[in-house]
Amino acid sequence: MEVDPSGKGFEINNGKIPILLTLKRIRELKPHEETVATDLRGIVTTLERDPILRHPIIADSATGAVLDGTHRLAALSQLGCKTIPTALIDYQSPLVKVDRWFRVITGEKLGAFMKRVKDRTTPLSIPASQSDPSLLSRLNYATLCNQSECFTFRSGMQGALAACRNAFEIEEIARNNHLKISYVDNDDLAELSKNAFLMSTIRVEKSEVVESCVSHKLFPPKSTRHLIPSRPLGLGVPLALLKNKNHAEAESAFVQHIRSKHIRQLPEGSKVGSRRYLEEVFLFE
Repeated sequence: MEVDPSGKGFEINNGKIPILLTLKRIRELKPHEETVATDLRGIVTTLERDPILRHPIIADSATGAVLDGTHRLAALSQLGCKTIPTALIDYQSPLVKVDRWFRVITGEKLGAFMKRVKDRTTPLSIPASQSDPSLLSRLNYATLCNQSECFTFRSGMQGALAACRNAFEIEEIARNNHLKISYVDNDDLAELSKNAFLMSTIRVEKSEVVESCVSHKLFPPKSTRHLIPSRPLGLGVPLALLKNKNHAEAESAFVQHIRSKHIRQLPEGSKVGSRRYLEEVFLFE
């Protein structure tokens, strides 16, 4: 780990992938997903009460595509910040992967929910074993399954963005009927309660993420789940620094702030606060 020779950041070069911690102008970064209004308000309220950004966002060094931290980026923009601490990585590294979130929808049985969905579209019944292959091949854009039934929704000729938007419409039907939606990283139907079912969607490719950023056509929230093998945490940067309009001055203060920290490298599976991280962590204390 060392200071970037340009003086504009702090390099982490002893992890699984190289990371450059730096201040990026908010206007130069490109989200690929929309924000959730309630989540965004919560972050804004928290930062107004305690004006310190705890963790950097993660972005692609080549394109500025935001891979993790869309809501923090939007919150800082609302609060008048000009810059945001950013961990820049090489998105094209084979160690960086794109996966998806699965939705566990609770509060209604699948059969009852399908009656609501049939008013909007025409689902097909399929064996649960065909659910994932049909999504990965893009034949279908979403499936809804419980332990005894599985329904799918045909994609037609639509691309990834349209497929994710159509899937999000199904999610919105659940949300508008006051069903609980939680996001999980696996599709284990055995863990479902009797009053719950699982929604699965397609997996978005890296090229489609970048295209979304470039075209400013955003995917719905939680369309992607980025797996990044190294993650810096705990920078604790005051918002006052991020509101400084003098970028060179802010960069210098940021580097000094980072250099004042003690850094611990934690292995995969380490717990930081209340969360356990699957990736290795560089904890700034």
